[in-house]
Amino acid sequence: MAEPRFWQSRAHPLSLAISLALTPVSFLYAGLEALNRKVTQAQHPGKPVICVGNLTAGGAGKTPTVQWLTQWLTQETRAPAVLSRGYGGSLKGPLKVDPTQHSAAQVGDEPRMLAEACAVYIGADRHQSLRLAAQDGHEVMVKDDGFQNPAMAHHFNLIVVDGATGLGNGRLLPAGPLRQPLSVALKKLDALLIIGAPSHASLAPLRKAVEAMGKPIFFGQIEPQSPRPKKSAARVHAFCGIAKPEKFIASLRGHGYEVAQVTSFGDHHGFTAAEAERLLASGLTLMTTQKDMARLQGSPEGSALARLAETANTLPIALHIADEAALQTAIQKALADKQASQIYKSY
Repeated sequence: MAEPRFWQSRAHPLSLAISLALTPVSFLYAGLEALNRKVTQAQHPGKPVICVGNLTAGGAGKTPTVQWLTQWLTQETRAPAVLSRGYGGSLKGPLKVDPTQHSAAQVGDEPRMLAEACAVYIGADRHQSLRLAAQDGHEVMVKDDGFQNPAMAHHFNLIVVDGATGLGNGRLLPAGPLRQPLSVALKKLDALLIIGAPSHASLAPLRKAVEAMGKPIFFGQIEPQSPRPKKSAARVHAFCGIAKPEKFIASLRGHGYEVAQVTSFGDHHGFTAAEAERLLASGLTLMTTQKDMARLQGSPEGSALARLAETANTLPIALHIADEAALQTAIQKALADKQASQIYKSY
């Protein structure tokens, strides 16, 4: 689903009218969310858990952050595993994602993409996924999303915010993008990571509130990892089905591509054969995201979807964090402190 435009404005008359009309539903949402927190007893997992979450609905940069964390933890020989809900997949889990056997339709596009480089376990019950990962010898769990879910105790909450969209109009779903009252979320936050230039007006008060609580703030940039294109190959047709397609288009242009045509779909879109045929007939070099490619891979051999997967190119990206050593130290200290206080129990 694309983010509604009115989420980004508190002042525009039409946006204000729509947002205010939805406010009663937001009150209901807030009540149900508060009730869930009150009646759910958080269970302490048997392994350290780092949660990568966000404060709002929509893309904020969690997936590149999860990739950054697992790469670092692997270098530290901490045997990380990603715990994902497997959104969009037909298999319920718990199971370990095998990119040679599982399609995105079975396990979700993000888990399949992540599984190319690290161990990923999917399942609606993250405790069951964690037990399976622990049995396989994994030591540190990176929980992809689920910051607002009170069922599992987290040992470090790294909250990701998009610098361009921030907290939007600052209202709760569906009147705004917030998934939880900010006062509740800030009490649980251990570090804030702002990805991209912090240009949105909502970020100044957010940063002030986080700093007042003595919690660290970090800044990151998502950057392409492939060589800049040759001039002869720079004119492209970009297609994607992600929450914020404009970010992908901006990355392509910033990397030297001339984006002559754009085809965008809804987030987690399942491509059809007819759509693949239309894209293949465009006559331009096709560019897409790694997440979209994950949904195309594993298509039946010889099909239009398989041919699109073979033909299209991706723009590999990676997250670069300023002062990443300080963030790594904060995470290591939090995990060590929780272990010393015997918060873990063995499965």
